[in-house]
Amino acid sequence: MSPRPDRPDTDRRGGDRTYGLRDPLVLVVGLVSAAVYVLHGFHGVLTRDLGIYSYAGQRVADGVPPYLGVLNRAGPLAHVLPGVGALVARAGGLDDVVTMRVLFMLMATAAVCLAYLLGRDLFRSRAAGLVTASAMLAFHGFINYASNGPREKTPMALFVLGAMWAVTHRRWFTAGVLTSLATLCLQTAFFSTFAAVVVAVLLLAHGERLRSLAKVAAGGLVPVVVLGVWFALAGSLRATYDGFYGINRRYTVPNPLSADRELVWEDLQAAYGVSVWLLLAGPVLLALVSLAAVSRRARTAQPGLVALPAMTAGLAAGLWWILQEYDAWADLFPILPFAALGLGAAYAVAAQRLAPRWQVATAGVLAGAAVVVALTYALTSREDSLDDQREATDAVLATLPEGATITSIEAPQPLVLTGRTNPTRYQMFRSGLQDYMEDTWPGGLVGFQADLVAEEPDLVAVGETVSQRWRASLQPEYVYVGSAPLWDWYARDSLGEDAIADLRDAAGFDPDDPLAEPLAP
Repeated sequence: MSPRPDRPDTDRRGGDRTYGLRDPLVLVVGLVSAAVYVLHGFHGVLTRDLGIYSYAGQRVADGVPPYLGVLNRAGPLAHVLPGVGALVARAGGLDDVVTMRVLFMLMATAAVCLAYLLGRDLFRSRAAGLVTASAMLAFHGFINYASNGPREKTPMALFVLGAMWAVTHRRWFTAGVLTSLATLCLQTAFFSTFAAVVVAVLLLAHGERLRSLAKVAAGGLVPVVVLGVWFALAGSLRATYDGFYGINRRYTVPNPLSADRELVWEDLQAAYGVSVWLLLAGPVLLALVSLAAVSRRARTAQPGLVALPAMTAGLAAGLWWILQEYDAWADLFPILPFAALGLGAAYAVAAQRLAPRWQVATAGVLAGAAVVVALTYALTSREDSLDDQREATDAVLATLPEGATITSIEAPQPLVLTGRTNPTRYQMFRSGLQDYMEDTWPGGLVGFQADLVAEEPDLVAVGETVSQRWRASLQPEYVYVGSAPLWDWYARDSLGEDAIADLRDAAGFDPDDPLAEPLAP
């Protein structure tokens, strides 16, 4: 009996009869991806956002649940997964940041391998799988966070791809679990992934739609229940609700994509380079190829097309959300898997009339070109600013007693690099978090600023983009002593003239720097 055109050629376990999980190309894809990421390096600059996720992971490794260690608006797994890296580092006597980055690099590698499996199994074509994986590998922004993390968007992309692969094999419970995991990394992943899974159920689960939807829901609840029990036992349910949903719902002000299209385009070009054209072409091709699903003849020739409208629905849902809320280039991560799949789908349709050897040859050429694009970016964008940040931090702290304390104002990097703990869970004061503090901290933001000074930390690390008003609130009790890559140092004036002079020498103080002048309150 020939297989139904709307069902993949699978065995009872959902494995591909032709290739199976022992397909040697999975290993090849993984090795090539890992090589690209390793060549990109693990010592790129630790930005404010990357520092927040690194610090959150360290606090989880210390035994502090998400949101209690640092207030953040992303999902709890954005804290937990870096925490796994920090725990591994401490068990092996390794560096926290580099170990977290290696862990996230392995997740990125697994994501590219899943992209291969998705394209291969959906279209029953190794060549299509190779094109899909190559497209995922070529995205510059994904390479950046693959080895210069940790950033929650990397595992989120992995789970989105996993959910799409589970849909291909009608593993509805697994698709629900992975949709939930993606959302628990970053809430915005819910719209695209959930839409794709639900539409797939409606299209593919013939005669079992309600049962399949129930499986999706049950799978989605599993991670939520597991984390919920942990948070309940730790007494952090309220903090989790606020961090995951409450603050985003009440305090976050939408920033539509249409607000400044020119700046958005410049931002995308800077982050994705030449791969921005793949990012733009992939969604268009996915939508166009999905139209072929209405043709019975096309579905018979290429059975995988029947699932593509579901993927297009997920893409549409993701794009809808991005139009409502867009901050920077990384917000496009939820649609990267769909863009890669669109390129793989277009190849599968275009190459279906080619002889097998020509399919292998054309896919090899396309994959090779993608690897060249990825390698070029990895090698030309590699940098070691993390080492400069370490040296700057060590130089300043070498002038103070061993137990010197640091408070972070949007500058978590020195806390991460020294393993120190911030006095409060508040470090970020934008995107609605300042308004949340205004409503919840005694005395609001002004009260918090006064309490910070009253706590008398030895140093205050202030992010470069922090306002003059914030800086003025530290004075005259704190004085500017110099800068490090991406943050400025303020020292407690009561440390004494000699200590302040030593700190200024260590931090490269410039008396002509405008920050050296006292600020009006």
